Amino acid sequence: MAFKVKSYIVSKTADDKDINNFPGADVGENEKLTAEYIIGNLENLHNKCIQPIMNHFNTLPNSSGNSIGVTSVYRCKKLNAAVGGVENSQHIHGMAADLIYTEGKSEEIFNWALAKLPAFHQLIWEFPEKGEFSSGNLNSSWIHISYNQDNNPKIVSLASNVENLHEWYGKEVEGAERRGIYTHGIDKAEMEASDSFLTDDI
Repeated sequence: MAFKVKSYIVSKTADDKDINNFPGADVGENEKLTAEYIIGNLENLHNKCIQPIMNHFNTLPNSSGNSIGVTSVYRCKKLNAAVGGVENSQHIHGMAADLIYTEGKSEEIFNWALAKLPAFHQLIWEFPEKGEFSSGNLNSSWIHISYNQDNNPKIVSLASNVENLHEWYGKEVEGAERRGIYTHGIDKAEMEASDSFLTDDI
């Protein structure tokens, strides 16, 4: 998929709430948030993270060729607040994307990106308890990935409301650090552990 700004700024919430989500909308509040700056970040994110992920998953045997869904990328401050994003979200800078895997599990994207992408700022396995994407489960688990051309420490995290998952990573992964609903420093999305915990009556 060639880089197209429009595909990364479209938002149903913005349309519904009549929010201007074009890059540069926040420059009056923060002079750094120019259209040029944000579009440059979007292009870097596309080239360094999103496109490589699509290249891999969309060309797998039995893939439909359209298996990676991009659900949110750039958000102006007003849109970010409307969808409940954190105040300092990288989405505001055009540096972050949320991805779903429509033909498999979100952790497959996570583990591939962790193993194969040479650079990213943050990779988050978001709420595996929400399950796989399907026509009956549109609010599924997703992957958050960000890229900052000036700073890519490869922060790797789990976001979950399932306490057992956090406890498991805290015991199994040396250096894993819990902060609220996040555990940082995980070494992979552990599918078998998550499947076990998420099917238990917890």
